[in-house]
Amino acid sequence: MRKLAHIEKVEKIEPIEGADFIEKVTVLGWEVCCKVGDFKEGDLCIYIECDSILPDHPVFEFMRDRKFRVRIIKLRKTVSQGLVMPISILHDFGVQEGWPTIVGDDVTDILKIKKHDPQAQHEAKYKPRPKDVKGITAYLQSFAWFRKLRYKLGFKRVRNFPTFIAKTDEERVQNIPHIFKQWDGTETYITEKLAGMSSTYAIYNCLFRKLNRDNFYVCSRNINLQRENNSEWWEVARKFDIKNKLKKVGKNIGIQGEIVGPGVEGNIYKLKELEFFIYNVVDLDKRKRYNIEDKLLFCETHGFKSVPVINYSFPILETITVKDIVEMSNGKSVLNKDVEREGIVIRDINNDHKSFKCVSPVYDLKSEKRKKEETK
Repeated sequence: MRKLAHIEKVEKIEPIEGADFIEKVTVLGWEVCCKVGDFKEGDLCIYIECDSILPDHPVFEFMRDRKFRVRIIKLRKTVSQGLVMPISILHDFGVQEGWPTIVGDDVTDILKIKKHDPQAQHEAKYKPRPKDVKGITAYLQSFAWFRKLRYKLGFKRVRNFPTFIAKTDEERVQNIPHIFKQWDGTETYITEKLAGMSSTYAIYNCLFRKLNRDNFYVCSRNINLQRENNSEWWEVARKFDIKNKLKKVGKNIGIQGEIVGPGVEGNIYKLKELEFFIYNVVDLDKRKRYNIEDKLLFCETHGFKSVPVINYSFPILETITVKDIVEMSNGKSVLNKDVEREGIVIRDINNDHKSFKCVSPVYDLKSEKRKKEETK
């Protein structure tokens, strides 16, 4: 689960030109505007990520006008992403004196912080109600091994994301500023991060195939939508005949990608109909993702589109900084040259399981402005 609030160290403090009361504080790879004097370099703090929904609590009263949501903002020409708070606020949430504060600790639940996630709210509308389980089955459901076995046999799949394929959620580069030293000398490629709806489609035959009513899986980011419906995920499945295309591959296979177009994220690309762009192809028997070359060949062979590739060869060097990647994330979308791209995803060219992302601050700021105008 994503850490929305975590204990970190203040790495750097810099003045902001023309500002007497605020300064720029760097935590991990994030830059945040704070009141002058609130922190010193080396202090422990609590970093709260953008799109966090704070509780209605006296500690966060200053966020009431913003409806307690942490957003990207721009102050004195300085982009501020997130919120930095002193460790002492933990005491206001019941944490006793002397509680060990360790860098990296997740304090999301302690602070009662939730994620602003419109896509999760949308997909929840299509989550079917589970049937009541009675008798011996209800008793056995209390055991994890039995729940896992039932799932593999094809029962109750609508309540969970499939276990045979991982959800996709790359880490943001600002949370892992050490990555460049670790990846020094690694050859990577860069794709455009599209602003859409995450989706997973798969053909998976389990050992008990006869008990598995349908081996075709349609999933949103978090939910297995087993029953066909009128959602965007099923509409795309029908439109692009994904079930039959995957069956023709001749093995257990999964594809993951982004749905964009009318009704999705404001249709920022101005598309006339829904489109689907693949970013992962997974051999489900080997639990291995295709590399870039095999992935593009798969798309060409089976009639799919890949997410736009921006750079086919980008060597990671120890000298690269988070600021370099943030700057690279800004730019126009391949899908529409008049639109800012959401960001970029960087992957190891030899191992698609290794990746990280960077959301463009230019896109984020314009997106916030657009959404505010839409709600007026």
